[in-house]
Amino acid sequence: MLNLDHPFFAQAWRRHLTVVICVFWGLFELATGAVIWGIIFLGMAALALWQFGKVDWSKYDGGN
Repeated sequence: MLNLDHPFFAQAWRRHLTVVICVFWGLFELATGAVIWGIIFLGMAALALWQFGKVDWSKYDGGN
């Protein structure tokens, strides 16, 4: 669904920040009563975490 295999995400902090922002925003939405949006953002976080785990990031740093 999403193609997160992109050189922009080669640095680990960008991948972590993407997932953390989605989780926090999802929790914020749940706390304010917007359950649908909370589920959507938490689902996006889970999908991003899963996609980031499948990518071989060594190809972006010269194979090291």
